[in-house]
Amino acid sequence: MLTLGDFSAWITVDDVPLQEYDTKIKDSEIACWVPSEAGKNFTVKLKAKTNLCVPSYVYLDGKHAGGGILGLGRVAEADVSGTYTSSTSQKPFMFSRLDLTDDDAYLDTNHTQIGEIKVLFYEGVIEAENTDFQSYNFEEPGKVHERSKKAIGHQVGLGTEKQVTRQKFSRCRRLRILATMIFRYRPIDILRANGLAPPAPKPPAEPQVGEKRPAPPEDALDLTLLDDETDGDDEEEVAALEARLAAIRNKRRRMKVKSEPGVKTEPGSPPIKKEKKSGQVAQSSDVIDLT
Repeated sequence: MLTLGDFSAWITVDDVPLQEYDTKIKDSEIACWVPSEAGKNFTVKLKAKTNLCVPSYVYLDGKHAGGGILGLGRVAEADVSGTYTSSTSQKPFMFSRLDLTDDDAYLDTNHTQIGEIKVLFYEGVIEAENTDFQSYNFEEPGKVHERSKKAIGHQVGLGTEKQVTRQKFSRCRRLRILATMIFRYRPIDILRANGLAPPAPKPPAEPQVGEKRPAPPEDALDLTLLDDETDGDDEEEVAALEARLAAIRNKRRRMKVKSEPGVKTEPGSPPIKKEKKSGQVAQSSDVIDLT
């Protein structure tokens, strides 16, 4: 759960909060990284402890996707789990794989906010209540050039439309922003490869000499799967491996520089820039851009 003053937000999948990593706070903004899994629906949870009127807005990959009004004797918490298609129907939010293409027509498309869930809390004034339904026009994900955001792996899509209880809508005027919360989502393998999440648990130790290997369980993994059963995970696996390879190369470069004797900086030569540890990896030919 991200908390800033009187305001909190978190993301759940199957009613379980996602683990948050590398949380950073700057002024009225707080940000973290969370793991995403393709095909999973998710909900953005909002909470406020204030007597102010607090309209809140949720943006997915830079697109407005709904929100709620907190405070003023209203509900202290709100769930944003999908985009409404009418006052009685909704399409749930869902993590989905990037639709990659090698068509250069998509190379200059702006994808800077893909992989980001943003929540904005405002102080506001209610101008009208019980208004007619108005669509948010949340656009379905488009194609992404394979050289643009390959290390992101996922984007937000929409699930199958379902019927919900009739919703009431209000119109607010925003006065000033109170808090900003950002969840940057990536497949867990990419987070691990970039040092943002702890390594995966180690497999069981190999049996010692003379010990018998345990018999494989009945549900042991069958490696003779058809090609179309495994192709869906190839893009995520390649992105994670590339990110891990870049991290190892950078580590070896730093170790090589430290171990070379007699290396010094000549007068007048530019200083060597030190790498910074952050949630974002610097751009280079061997480093994967998480943004």
